Amino acid sequence: MSTSVPMLLPEWVSSSGAITGSVAAAAFTLTQAFSASSVRADWIPSPEPKQWQQLRQSLLPGDSWRFVDATSTDQLEAGEYIRRPRTVGDSVELDAGLILKKADQPEWSVRVVPMRAVCPEDRLERKDANGGWTPYPGRAVTAVRVRWICSL
Repeated sequence: MSTSVPMLLPEWVSSSGAITGSVAAAAFTLTQAFSASSVRADWIPSPEPKQWQQLRQSLLPGDSWRFVDATSTDQLEAGEYIRRPRTVGDSVELDAGLILKKADQPEWSVRVVPMRAVCPEDRLERKDANGGWTPYPGRAVTAVRVRWICSL
């Protein structure tokens, strides 16, 4: 004669085996958060050209720089980099590196600027000398780059 012992399931699993209640809601929220960040990233940088890699290694201080873009016109050459992206609230703070040479200048100039991507608004800000955040002039490509930064 056999007796059946009822199977004890965790409270977040129903008798049919389905996940219920707050666990299901939390799983759904996490899934949405991860997929939203990857869906929002509709642009990624091209690989860093060898010429810019050499300039970066000789001119930008420190390491862990990630190539974003390069511009070359008759008036100027510029390479844009970021490093150390870190999420702070609804923004991503980072170091922005710029390697720049204007046509009338014989030497390259280099700047490292603390910046942040304000993710819900698809815009950039830079940290001023007083530690406050000020708007950074946007370009046509700013929103897609902010979305990429926010997906890192």
